[in-house]
Amino acid sequence: MEWSVVPGCVRPDPVPSAAMELSNASTLPASWYHDPAIFRLEREAIFAREWNVVARAAQLVEAGAYVATELAGSPLVIVRGENGELRGFHNVCRHRAGPLVWDGDGRCSRFVCRYHGWSYSLDGALTSARDFGTAAGFDPADYGLHPVAVGEWRGLVFAVLDSAAPPLTEAVAGLDTATAPFPMEDFVFAAEAVHELDANWKTYADNYHEGYHVPIVHPGLNREVDATRYRVDVDGPLYAHSVPTRDGAVNAGCWLWRHPALALNLYPDGMNVERWVPVSPTRTRLEYWYFFRHPDSAEAAEVVKMSSEITAEDVRICEAVQRNLAAGTYEVGRLSPRHENAVFDFQLRVRSAVEGAAS
Repeated sequence: MEWSVVPGCVRPDPVPSAAMELSNASTLPASWYHDPAIFRLEREAIFAREWNVVARAAQLVEAGAYVATELAGSPLVIVRGENGELRGFHNVCRHRAGPLVWDGDGRCSRFVCRYHGWSYSLDGALTSARDFGTAAGFDPADYGLHPVAVGEWRGLVFAVLDSAAPPLTEAVAGLDTATAPFPMEDFVFAAEAVHELDANWKTYADNYHEGYHVPIVHPGLNREVDATRYRVDVDGPLYAHSVPTRDGAVNAGCWLWRHPALALNLYPDGMNVERWVPVSPTRTRLEYWYFFRHPDSAEAAEVVKMSSEITAEDVRICEAVQRNLAAGTYEVGRLSPRHENAVFDFQLRVRSAVEGAAS
């Protein structure tokens, strides 16, 4: 049988020191996958401090176009200003915390709180405190919306809650290099799929970061790839997956992941962007955005079909693992030096962030 790796995905060099430590590595404790206190620390120390994908740039082309979503439990609204500048704000009125807009996307000329009607310009300034009356020391200039840093990269919009975070250009430097061979801007948005997962976000991440389970969990994918040669190369917060595939395989391409919750699967004529949203200690929402050069092609339909099948298989096994993690029998396990180097690196990142926030 002939196997080949589709050229184009720029693969980072492996990190030898991590591989040496992996030989005696244990997993995170089972309690970390359902403990509400750990979940709160992860939101604070990981998701609030990292740049995360929150929207598609195509949703925010015209002035007044907005997307309302959430990041690390914080409701956000991203809007294209009158001057063309992209801005981000907490979707929280400064009066009594009402929502400025409902979740989803739309267009407006100003933000009007859905609770009491306070009004804000698209640059976040309070322009009207409707029927408020005379209040001592109240200055509307002091009650503008709380801003959030936002930026665009290759058709995707990112946001970060931490004002001390490095610039987006620095955060996506590795993605720039790895995705350079792919014409991402030429791909047209085709479809969105949302998968609700009754499992902790790390349960899904651990599963995503290794190909060890492919022969057991994914029979269809296993027929397309040589799973014995599946590898994940780690370069800082960027992981690059590679595996030899059959000629004509649907899944031939470049699979990338950036800490903490962005998966980017690139193919010669399209891509799938995965945004992972931790909802609770035991629930995760997976938002998949499909883009193709030819959205109505049979090839595009086949990619979406197989993606849905693989995701359903992952959801089933991750939910079963989550149940077992909470059952009390399993506490810690050992990681495979051959297959789970990326799981090891991911868990080290989580452990370091959580323990640092707790100290």
